Amino acid sequence: MQALLRRWRAKVAALRFSFGLTGRLVAAFAGVGALVLAANFLVLQGVRVERTTEITRLAPTPPVAVAKPIEAAPIISESPAVARERRVVISDPVVVALNRFARSAQERIRSRDNGTEADYKQAGADLEQSSRAFMAQAAAISGKPLPKLGSGLKAYEGLGQELVALADSRHAMLGEYATLFEGLYARVNGSVKSAWKVFGRVVARQSLLQLSTDLDELRRNSAALESADSAQSPEIAPYLKSEQAVIDNLASNEKGFRSSQGDQWYDAMRGDLSQLVSRREALMQLNAQLHARARDFAEQASSVAALVPAKVEGVVITQAPPVAHRKAGNAASNSSAPASAPAPAVPDAEAQPAPVVATHSVTTQAPQDHRKRLVIAWLSAAVLILLMSIAIGTVQSIVGPVRRLRDATMRLAKGDGTVRVQRGGIRELDTLAVAFNAMADELASARAATRDYQQSLEAKVAERTQQLQELAERDPLTGLPNRRELFTLLNAAIARARDEGYLVGVFFLDIDNFKYLNDSMGHAFGDRVLISLARRLQEATQSFGFAARLGGDEFTVVHERAACVEDIRLAGLSVVQAFQRPLSVDGRDLIVSVSVGASIHPDHERDADALLRAADAALFRAKALGRSQLSVFTPELLEDAASKFTTEQGLRRAIERGEFELMYQPEVNADSLEVALVEALIRWRMPDGTLVAPGEFLAIAEESGLIMEISDWVLRTAVETAAYWHHGEWPQARVAINVSPRQLLDGRFVESLIELLEQHRLPTRCIEIELTESVLQTGTATIEALKRLRAHGVAIALDDFGTGYSSLASVEQLPLSRIKLDRSLIAGIDTNSRSAAMARAIVGMCQGLGLEITAEGVERAEQFALLLGHPGMYLQGYLLSRPVSRDDVLPALVNVAQRAQELLLQPQIPRSPRVVELSAPTRLSLPEAG
Repeated sequence: MQALLRRWRAKVAALRFSFGLTGRLVAAFAGVGALVLAANFLVLQGVRVERTTEITRLAPTPPVAVAKPIEAAPIISESPAVARERRVVISDPVVVALNRFARSAQERIRSRDNGTEADYKQAGADLEQSSRAFMAQAAAISGKPLPKLGSGLKAYEGLGQELVALADSRHAMLGEYATLFEGLYARVNGSVKSAWKVFGRVVARQSLLQLSTDLDELRRNSAALESADSAQSPEIAPYLKSEQAVIDNLASNEKGFRSSQGDQWYDAMRGDLSQLVSRREALMQLNAQLHARARDFAEQASSVAALVPAKVEGVVITQAPPVAHRKAGNAASNSSAPASAPAPAVPDAEAQPAPVVATHSVTTQAPQDHRKRLVIAWLSAAVLILLMSIAIGTVQSIVGPVRRLRDATMRLAKGDGTVRVQRGGIRELDTLAVAFNAMADELASARAATRDYQQSLEAKVAERTQQLQELAERDPLTGLPNRRELFTLLNAAIARARDEGYLVGVFFLDIDNFKYLNDSMGHAFGDRVLISLARRLQEATQSFGFAARLGGDEFTVVHERAACVEDIRLAGLSVVQAFQRPLSVDGRDLIVSVSVGASIHPDHERDADALLRAADAALFRAKALGRSQLSVFTPELLEDAASKFTTEQGLRRAIERGEFELMYQPEVNADSLEVALVEALIRWRMPDGTLVAPGEFLAIAEESGLIMEISDWVLRTAVETAAYWHHGEWPQARVAINVSPRQLLDGRFVESLIELLEQHRLPTRCIEIELTESVLQTGTATIEALKRLRAHGVAIALDDFGTGYSSLASVEQLPLSRIKLDRSLIAGIDTNSRSAAMARAIVGMCQGLGLEITAEGVERAEQFALLLGHPGMYLQGYLLSRPVSRDDVLPALVNVAQRAQELLLQPQIPRSPRVVELSAPTRLSLPEAG
């Protein structure tokens, strides 16, 4: 029995779960409808009409019914009446238009474009149209106008227009501010880019870099200008601090900026910064006005909304036409009257009296059946009970599951992943419980996956944080401390030395000729050289300090605890000597030398930046001493560096103003005593008219990278001059042009030169390229370029021969057509037997190789006499001619030939130049001319 009861309950529960809310409501209403139909059927069956009598009389007297007479209702004609109609108008369109106008005004303030402008104007037109229509209808219904609402709406629209105008003014002011700021920023960055590479970094460029950094910070904080309305606003504080930093930097470095960048640059910076501050103040005033008007706009919106009534009601009186009707008696209660009874006639009040027609219905009903009434009552009670049961069951089947779903949702939101909802209730909520449980399962799986991912992400973040920390402190290529970490460690070492009474030595290192190695072997190989060098540097410095990399091929070593200056000097020498042993790079032994500059704390400077600047200045001195040297700072070095910086800035201005000139020095053929070619020599004409020799500025131009522009100008000018002579009075003209190794590194140099010659219709024999043996350090690509030049017929001369360590290798590898003996070799041939022997050997070698020879620096007649008679010999020097301008070259050709003839006719000059005799151990002599 119990098992059957449980099964019955389970079936009922399953039926209840599957019987949804819709089914229950349909069943309930179907039952109610069936009971109502049954009750009506019983009522209709219990009411029986016994007899219906209809009496019609044509008599002036009222009719009398057979059973209970009913008086006939007289026909009454009423006069025209007044009709009253109640009307209502609502304000919803006005409220909607108000809200839309507020939103469109806010969008128009935030952004100014065609869309927001059109939307703002349309919203204003809609507001005006809807408000006018509402006030007109309200006045027509109530008879009272709404003047306060009209004036409030007009003031509200005016505030909106004022807000838009203020926003447009602020937008224009922000544009002016941005234009001024970009001009400032471009001027500062242009100065930074044009600063001198090394010296500018440590002497002049630091203030420019700081100014550029301050401007970057000012840019980042300038977003506060869009909202700040006073200097006391918290969001404007970082901006004001950055602005003051720029002003202070410009003021505190005025002297340095004026000397390095010029008074015009500094005054322009001061003027633009002053205008920037005034624009900022104007923006803050506009923001204050905009905020005040925004508050007024919001308050006016609230006031207008309060003036708009929700609705306006009123009664409208209209005239109604006359209506004739008959006052009915209790005939309406006679529900059993035949539907086909004739309608009573309506008499015309204007017509003649007529008989009154009256109709009466009399119905006799049977007595009510009491038992059937009792059945109807029980049925009605059953309907009520059924409805109550369905309602209670429905409420319970909804409230219970909803409460369980709510509790489970709250627990799930708190992080309880094990919560599940018990099934039950109507079918829809039971389905929702199943879906909730499935969602909880998926959410638990997702949370588990999220935890795993979060743990993995945290591990990656920790790893990346460590890597970023290393990148912030270490050089990524060599692993040495970078510039930031160097200053941190150096400042700490200075603080310790100050407390303990020690000295701190700072060494600035630079790899000698690293650029040539990098260009010839490739940047990847150069990086491996830097890595090997960093390891060697760590080994050499671990006993007394640490090493760091500043960038490129520049390194720094710090001696942290030196007892005396001698300890620092010995440490620097040990660093230099450490690189006299070969470095092993990719299985190749490579000799790499370094030049080192040193400064000492506190003898030279007292802060890290100044110590590094002093060591950098000493490094230039070390390179000037011949590289692979150690130089200790002296105050004079900074003066030399300042002079070089001034020279570099002057070179930049000279390029822009065209202050360079070309002078031409003749080279005389020793056989014919005629000028065979001229060498183009650059001069720098200063504003005061003096000429500066190339030895005073070409080295600085090479270091600063300006040599390319200068060399290109020399090449173009010399070719144009040679073409002028060739197509004019000197068809045999030949011009020797000095070319820098950097020009040869340009892959298009050969093609550019040939195109230039073709452009001026100048034969290639008219041009001779002069270069120094340092071209060998630029790699095989340069030698290939020279071979292509020779293939085109361009002559190539090796200048300053006899001064470098690789001269013989130069003669072997380069496709030369001429050797130019350096003036230091020619200077002693008439007084020094060793110089004469060296000259004899070189001349013999060149003759054996079929090369032409030019002897530079011929200053004395004895030198002229000893150099005559050698085949292919050319003479160049002040004895024959100084460099002259282009216009003086043609007259100089005659003068130089005459001068050579005069020298030849002097008594001490031999007359026979055909026999070469340079074998005497103490004197270099030539046979007399026969």
